[in-house]
Amino acid sequence: MILAACLILGLLLRFLTGNSIPQLAHVHLRGEAGLLALLCLQAAIPLVRTTGTLAQVAYWVWLATFPVLVGIAYVNRAAPGMAMVAVGLSLNLLVVGANGGMPVMPLGAYAAGMRGELRIAPGDFVHIVGTVATRLPWLADAIPLAGPTWLRLVPSAGDLLLYSGVIAFIAGVRPSLGSGRPPAK
Repeated sequence: MILAACLILGLLLRFLTGNSIPQLAHVHLRGEAGLLALLCLQAAIPLVRTTGTLAQVAYWVWLATFPVLVGIAYVNRAAPGMAMVAVGLSLNLLVVGANGGMPVMPLGAYAAGMRGELRIAPGDFVHIVGTVATRLPWLADAIPLAGPTWLRLVPSAGDLLLYSGVIAFIAGVRPSLGSGRPPAK
């Protein structure tokens, strides 16, 4: 839901700044096919609720997408927002790798309006409940964003950079800024 909100906000900012929305069809990034495939994979894998060995395999496949996504964002760093995307993904990789999952800090969840005991859904191999033993807790899902129930979040610093990078990319990219190729005629 938050990425959809980022896309809408990016499009709105693009419109308000006079950048052409149809021009987005002519933007090309280096590695864009891999980027799209990995983003779909990274979004789909956590939807498969599983446990045991299959969850461990899914976790490692999911985790392996991060360095490749960071690399693709890095090679496209000249495009607006892509450096922020690379840093955000790197921070998330760091905290997830250090903890065996993305810690969700209970205090942040409570401050965002999520009342009651913090529980991770059965089969969610991506998230773990943050504790005093959490490594790099300042990089965990700890930043409370209160709002309507559908948008109430506890993102990480990496998530916020990632969201900001996506918004900046959509709002400001031009066909000549993507891969350096001229726009298609």
